Amino acid sequence: MKPKLLLLMVALALALSACGGTSPPRLWGAFTERGLSNVAMQPGINVRVFNDVNLDAHGYIKYDKSTGYLTLQPGSYRIDGWSLTTFGLKLTTQQQMATYSAPGYAFFWNVDEKKMEILASLQDPFYAQHSIIDGVLTVPKTTNYFFGHQNGDKVDG
Repeated sequence: MKPKLLLLMVALALALSACGGTSPPRLWGAFTERGLSNVAMQPGINVRVFNDVNLDAHGYIKYDKSTGYLTLQPGSYRIDGWSLTTFGLKLTTQQQMATYSAPGYAFFWNVDEKKMEILASLQDPFYAQHSIIDGVLTVPKTTNYFFGHQNGDKVDG
């Protein structure tokens, strides 16, 4: 085989392999709420407001740091993470004696439709257990969400 013909065949093979269908880009977001100070749980739904946000989402995922809302464009998303609430690390003896079991859970909330989309596992701040969220969500239209947490029977909402 002549070198020019081999070069043409290699170039043609490379060109044809690049003509295949393109896969959609892998999108991701990493959100962390760093405990820079104590934040008391409030009655009702407690929205996690993340202060460390990293996105490579090509505009499909947007985050508003003032509200804690994630805006997702149509598509399918895998939601993985965890949330932890505790009574605190530097409690006085009297405060430690006042702690109690207050089971709760994290959740992924659809703001636009006012409904829970994904419920995470049970957790308890008394034992410093975390609530694990793991689910797949299909979003048919641009929708606002937030990651929330609720603990105990004294929290109503």
